[in-house]
Amino acid sequence: MPVSDPSSGRAFIWIVTCLLFTSLIAGGVCLVAYMILPESETSPWIPVAGVSLVCLPWTFWFFTCLYRIFSRCCGCRLGVGNGGGGGSNAPKNADVEVANQSTKGGNELNRTSSVASHESEMALAKSMGS
Repeated sequence: MPVSDPSSGRAFIWIVTCLLFTSLIAGGVCLVAYMILPESETSPWIPVAGVSLVCLPWTFWFFTCLYRIFSRCCGCRLGVGNGGGGGSNAPKNADVEVANQSTKGGNELNRTSSVASHESEMALAKSMGS
């Protein structure tokens, strides 16, 4: 399994932020043009486009909040690739890859369930034994 680049998530955030900021500026320009230009020179679509572009970031955040609420209630989330999300969209009993050091040079990968792994209990068992 290839290792994902942790900066890819940050790049996606910057792209969305720039798009929302551009939408806000373009909508503001449309609304200012509607207020400044005489009525004979303005088109009827300018105020509609201005309000739509200014409201786009609000609708984006509204749907983002709805997605977060419903994804926590339903227990499922959508993910884009294996981005730098820290594995929050992976199921709790997902298969993990573990290097098998005992066969053929130690570079083969075997799939084992993280539920069956007792690695986290080893430290506790050692401390309780003495």
